[in-house]
Amino acid sequence: MAVGLAAAALVVSAGSAVYQGEQQKKAQKAALKRQKKAESIARSAAGSERMAQTSEQKMQQKREPNVAAIVQSARQKRQQGETFLTGPRGSSMLGRTRSLS
Repeated sequence: MAVGLAAAALVVSAGSAVYQGEQQKKAQKAALKRQKKAESIARSAAGSERMAQTSEQKMQQKREPNVAAIVQSARQKRQQGETFLTGPRGSSMLGRTRSLS
């Protein structure tokens, strides 16, 4: 009878170990699935961030002023003898104006 109890205890112990092993295996699978999902979300977010940065760079490039057009417009408005530094009256040095006209 003692041998039978020992055998039964061994079977129960082995069954418990198998059950715990299966539970651990399920938990590992679930953790792996969660990790893969998180990696996928992170990759997607990184791709979205890259796209947003690219579109922002394009918008910044569009916002740059057209310097050539600004200078051309200023040249057209300038009067004879006037420079960009002196203004319409020439430069004032010692109370006199130095105009080329």
